[in-house]
Amino acid sequence: MRTWDIIGNRRWGYLLSLFVIIPGVVALYVWGINFGIDFTGGTLLNLRLGREASLDQARATLRPFGHEDAVIQKSPESPREILVRTRPLSEEQVAAVERAFAQQYGGTEVLRAERVGPTIGRELRQKAIQAVILGLLLQVVYISIRFRSIRFAIAADIALVHDLLVVIGIFALTRKEVDSSFVAVLLTVVGYSVNDTVVILDRIRENVNLRLREPFDRLVNRSMLEVLVRSLTTGFGAIVALIVLYFFGGPTLRDFVFGLGIGVITGTYSSILVASPVLVEWQRLIDRRQRRPTEVAETASVPELAAVGGNTLPARRRRSRRRR
Repeated sequence: MRTWDIIGNRRWGYLLSLFVIIPGVVALYVWGINFGIDFTGGTLLNLRLGREASLDQARATLRPFGHEDAVIQKSPESPREILVRTRPLSEEQVAAVERAFAQQYGGTEVLRAERVGPTIGRELRQKAIQAVILGLLLQVVYISIRFRSIRFAIAADIALVHDLLVVIGIFALTRKEVDSSFVAVLLTVVGYSVNDTVVILDRIRENVNLRLREPFDRLVNRSMLEVLVRSLTTGFGAIVALIVLYFFGGPTLRDFVFGLGIGVITGTYSSILVASPVLVEWQRLIDRRQRRPTEVAETASVPELAAVGGNTLPARRRRSRRRR
């Protein structure tokens, strides 16, 4: 049976993570996040059309104005009523949109046209950040108690921060719009990443109790291989479902599904090539610190032994000469 030395090649995983994270951080600094209307506000249009139109037809009508990414909903009570929420429009742009709908659907009646503020304001964003930080701290406490070691908790949190940076950085690089569904993407990524990481960490903890004399890096590598198929199978199954949803779920779900797909991939990746190697690096650091006093003592004792040997050797030779 072939054995993969994942831990021995962990530095390639570090390079791959940096290859993705660094451009994302640069994009965040240079361009920032492309916030959608849920964060920036926009224009709300409630129209009653002359005849019923599907969501795809309504989106095609908005495409010449550059607002095909608008949020469009149909009224369940009246199939001819649509609700359009898009980026801020001037009065002239609103009038042009109304004329376009009237020409294609046999007239239109404006039920409501108003500017709306952001659904998620600055204060709520700050609270969301505080909640994420609090969740990370509580996770450290829980995993520390559950695994009886703070190293497992910090390794899981490092993997989680890695996943969040990857998802946010890729959205910044691709300039995809970030709306309220993006918050759900981040929360889903957090849950998936922690779940997949804890599975591997738990196997490492079990093997630590079973193989006390095995080197820690070999033990971690063995534990990862034991659950590798399970992790990859779970991730692959989720990716297949997301691919189907991406192509058949409609344009309004594509950014949401795209974020989930990136989160599943990086969550599976980080549990194998981030969390587990962090434990190995931590253990090696502890071993170096524990080895240094011993090495100092050994190096300090060498001259002492040499000096003693230098004094006793002539004395033994003198005794042998006297006996002769």
